[in-house]
Amino acid sequence: MTGKAKILTDDEQRLFDGLENLVAQLGTEQDKREYSNFVNNKQLSQKGNEVELNALYRTDWVGSKIVDIIPNDMTREWRIFTGDIDPETIKRLTDLENHLMLRQAFNEAHKWARLYGTGFLVMSIDDGQTPDKPLNINTIKPGGLRFIKAIDRHRISHRDVQPVIDPLNVNYGMPEMYSFVETNTRIHHSRMLRFDGIKLPFDEFRRNDYFSDSVMARLYDALINFTGSTQGVASMIYESNVDIIKVKGLMSYLQSAEGETLLRKRFTMAKLLKSYNNMLLLDNEEEFAQKTNTFAGLNDIMLTQALFLSGASDVPATRLLGSSASGLNATGEGDLKNYYDNIGANQILDYKPKLDYFDIIMAKSLGLSDTDDLAYEFVSLFQMTPSEKATMELNNAQRDAIYLDRNVITESIVAKELRQNDTYTNITDEYIAEVEEYENEGFEEDLINGSDTDTTTNQLTTQREDES
Repeated sequence: MTGKAKILTDDEQRLFDGLENLVAQLGTEQDKREYSNFVNNKQLSQKGNEVELNALYRTDWVGSKIVDIIPNDMTREWRIFTGDIDPETIKRLTDLENHLMLRQAFNEAHKWARLYGTGFLVMSIDDGQTPDKPLNINTIKPGGLRFIKAIDRHRISHRDVQPVIDPLNVNYGMPEMYSFVETNTRIHHSRMLRFDGIKLPFDEFRRNDYFSDSVMARLYDALINFTGSTQGVASMIYESNVDIIKVKGLMSYLQSAEGETLLRKRFTMAKLLKSYNNMLLLDNEEEFAQKTNTFAGLNDIMLTQALFLSGASDVPATRLLGSSASGLNATGEGDLKNYYDNIGANQILDYKPKLDYFDIIMAKSLGLSDTDDLAYEFVSLFQMTPSEKATMELNNAQRDAIYLDRNVITESIVAKELRQNDTYTNITDEYIAEVEEYENEGFEEDLINGSDTDTTTNQLTTQREDES
């Protein structure tokens, strides 16, 4: 059967055209999603908005913990000096670092950077020049590193900031000089260590007076939602039971002040009577009922908001909220390990360039000429269990035994490594010196007896070069 073409009337044609236009408009300007856009209304990092950040940090435990937790973890285990550094030199460096409270200063400056956008560590250094001149590391006097101080961005003036305009300068685009508020003091950037919260594109960075963004700017909505959910649930607890009393002629009482007073007095006394005796006296024209509210699903709402906040802060819930992991056989250990790996990566990316620069200044202040061997490692936050630690020690011992047997290393090298890693804390400098002396005597005896193998000769030459 074949159909015949139908010629549409004008009304039918307009109907089909209208449906076609309607379908075409859906998903374009008629779609409500098209009116959604991102607007930075709060501008938390702008000058003058620190009042809300201060209130957040001082009154909200979750917000303050988000600010503090990452700096606390990045400085908790800190670092150990490694490499071919004399133990006495390590002690001098460590003592000066502790005297200056370097770890605490890094922790504080990093917190202010996360809260306000930018923090600074100001170094008081005597290099024979005024603070507004670039630091000359080669002219730092013995004991010239006098003290360090962590400050926030609001102690730095935002006026007349002149960035470096030379594109070949390592500090290109950053301020050349910093001025302190309420003083005329100006300090060159080379005498300060700068910490940043959320780094911005250059145009936004310049509009923000060359300061970075607070981490709370991105977390604001998630934090408000979480706080609002917890406060809402807390308020609803007071409404778990609602008393309902029906009063005949209620509206007539409310038409006069005297009637309102009588109602208030009547039910104030009724409430007191119920509180004392768990009994309520009512007129036979009054009716009493009690409504019980159920709060099913509130726990899921709070948990969802908590997970959103955890994801926004990049801190696992087991660390941020102290809650146990959910799910079958879930321990949260994997989440913590990933988090600690991120902490280690941030230490290398953010802290290491600052510490490398600071260590050179610290070494010059101590009168150390050779700064090439100032190597260090950040201590891992992920602590091994006793069983894992014992396995690692056994593997290291077997490795050392193999290298000793093949004359790759000497006993003194092993002893230094064991002491440096605190494997055996009773290994003293005198003991190591005796081992080295015994090794030298043994090498010389081997040479006298004609056992001048390449390995023995190389070891003796290396040993004497290190001593010289």
